[in-house]
Amino acid sequence: MANDMDNKGPFDRILQSEPRKRRDPAATVIVALGIGLGLILLVLVLPPISIFDNDGGAAISGPVITTIREDLPPPPEGFEAASLLFDVSAEEPVRLPVRLTVNLTGPVSEDTELFFYTYQDDSWRRLGDAAAVGGGTSAQGEIPLLPSNVAVLRPAARTRLAVGTLSAGSELDQRALSVLTELRLAGFAPVEDGRISGGPLEPPDGVNVPVTAAISAVELSESQAVNTILASVELRNTHVQAIMELVEDGGFAGAHLDYKTIDPALGEEFVELVEALSSGLRAENRTLSLTLPLPQQQGEEWDTLGFDWWSLAPLVESITTATDVDPDQYYARVEPAISFLIPRVGKSKVLLAVGPLSRERAVDGFASMTLTEALALAGTPALEQGGPIAPDTVVQAFGQNIRPSSGASGLHWDDVSRAVTFSYMGPGGERKVWLANRFSEAFKLDLASRLSLGGVDVQEVSSEAQAANIWPAVGQYVQTGIVNLVEPNGELLEPTWMVSAGTLDASAGAQVGWRTPAEAGTYVLTLVVSDGVLRVGQELQVSVEPSQGVAVP
Repeated sequence: MANDMDNKGPFDRILQSEPRKRRDPAATVIVALGIGLGLILLVLVLPPISIFDNDGGAAISGPVITTIREDLPPPPEGFEAASLLFDVSAEEPVRLPVRLTVNLTGPVSEDTELFFYTYQDDSWRRLGDAAAVGGGTSAQGEIPLLPSNVAVLRPAARTRLAVGTLSAGSELDQRALSVLTELRLAGFAPVEDGRISGGPLEPPDGVNVPVTAAISAVELSESQAVNTILASVELRNTHVQAIMELVEDGGFAGAHLDYKTIDPALGEEFVELVEALSSGLRAENRTLSLTLPLPQQQGEEWDTLGFDWWSLAPLVESITTATDVDPDQYYARVEPAISFLIPRVGKSKVLLAVGPLSRERAVDGFASMTLTEALALAGTPALEQGGPIAPDTVVQAFGQNIRPSSGASGLHWDDVSRAVTFSYMGPGGERKVWLANRFSEAFKLDLASRLSLGGVDVQEVSSEAQAANIWPAVGQYVQTGIVNLVEPNGELLEPTWMVSAGTLDASAGAQVGWRTPAEAGTYVLTLVVSDGVLRVGQELQVSVEPSQGVAVP
């Protein structure tokens, strides 16, 4: 039999096992039946599949027999077959974990997302994850039990999603039209009696992608309303009906629920609500998606805050991970949390939140602002001298929120948050601002690319936030899956000064000396700051008064 193993035929390794300790080679027998003009149906007695008991030792005797099925049932929506379907049987029942290696119908890259599936009762059921091995010619993984049949499936080739949310009453940034695959109209909220408040809303002109209604519980009262609804079967039914009517009356392609805070004890009720809503919407060929908070790691355990991702994922088209965490902890928290979720829901279901809005942290929490507003905050000019300014006098001009001697950090690139940031002393103590722009969001897009996620959710697509201009990076990600990562030129982050008259002792810096003109009058001092691309100037009107009665420093 050793010679038989050395002279393998072309079909010997359709299913194969991991190398293991010596075993009886008589367990390997190969039978090939040729039927007409090269059409071959195979019944193979293969090398035994590795079966492990609780101690990690082999726990099966005798061969495992596999048979290729002539017909492969259509894979579930969103998947395609990466192997044939094999019927599998053993001489005795196997109720222990089994490690399989299944040959693929064609080579794949090592990072291809693969899954073991079994076909039972006219439907596919996922058994577990698989990884490409053997140069991409086979898939390997461990599953809890030996199935009666097995196939390897992978996500079907698809375009990466780029959904965007438009705030109620806002004008759409027209550059988004060529990138977005779905537009969500915000402005709807749950009411305690199960109804929906807000609207009616109509899509902006020129939108040629599906438009969905985004229903959000942002305020505390709205989150409390969600809990009230979940706690009552009657209110849940009312809420589902209200959403169905909203979608139908508004002509929406579906609904999106952004209920990020629920009573963890009502997790099962939330699944029941989503299940009922999903069933109703799918019956009308409409979609449902969710935004859920990131799980929180507590030691080696994960707290999903009451949300059952495993049960929710099959009910919806996508789930956006709400990533409103402290930007200084973003990458340390987000990547591990999403890596925890991927085996439970699949990469293709997960969307990463990105967006053009900058964030400020203060003692009372976080606030959002546009890039222009953030740069205007950084570039607020001031004079050190109080009172009247005399002609031909040197006064100190400074950026009150970027001067180090005032407790500020100045604009700089931060490798931890991967964003341009600055901190300053404001009401309540230290405040910190992170700028959202093409640099910062490209690093987030790269995270979505590295994790092979289903796409991204752009949190604000209004023209008010267009200064950040993240669309070239989002478009590149959607089209190619690749993002160019560039940090801003540090010299461009240095503040610069201009004055309508008089002279400056320096053209750049957080503080400069200005010799006022010899003649009295009103002059303009301008401080210009930049995120590396956008330049924002802020003017200070300065009155230079006659020297009579004016104290000269």
